[in-house]
Amino acid sequence: MDRKAVELARAFLQGLLDRLSEPARIETSWEKEGLYVNLVGELHTIPEDDPELRKDLGRVLRLHLKARLKRDVPVVVDVGGRWAAHRRKLVELAYRLAERAVRERRKVRLEPMPPEDRRIVHSALTDFPGVKTYSVGRGAGRRVVIEPVITEAYGSQGTRK
Repeated sequence: MDRKAVELARAFLQGLLDRLSEPARIETSWEKEGLYVNLVGELHTIPEDDPELRKDLGRVLRLHLKARLKRDVPVVVDVGGRWAAHRRKLVELAYRLAERAVRERRKVRLEPMPPEDRRIVHSALTDFPGVKTYSVGRGAGRRVVIEPVITEAYGSQGTRK
């Protein structure tokens, strides 16, 4: 964990919350995607269900950290734990569909999704045995494909020998 990045992120967001008179708490942790920051509490001016605002806060925080640390720090900003819950659901879906791809020995195409969601699916299945993932399509129609991979280390059902 990068303590300096956490301290800077907390100070920056606390200053923002103070200016907005928001009594939120700031929770931080390190995830696969980078620094995870969750604003928790009764928020009056920051809506929990606005993904664009959450992304914008993340961009501004990332720029602040880059200016102070002279390096890029991946940041995910969450409000009320909504992104974390969404991420858990996507990871569970990815695992279920990867198991299906291996079991049925055929490609599984997910519905089109935004880049952030595709990245979560790809990341979740990086070490999943017997599958590979890639994206196909363009723009709003871009989707993840989960494809079974049969190797010598795996049997015909994709399970380890």
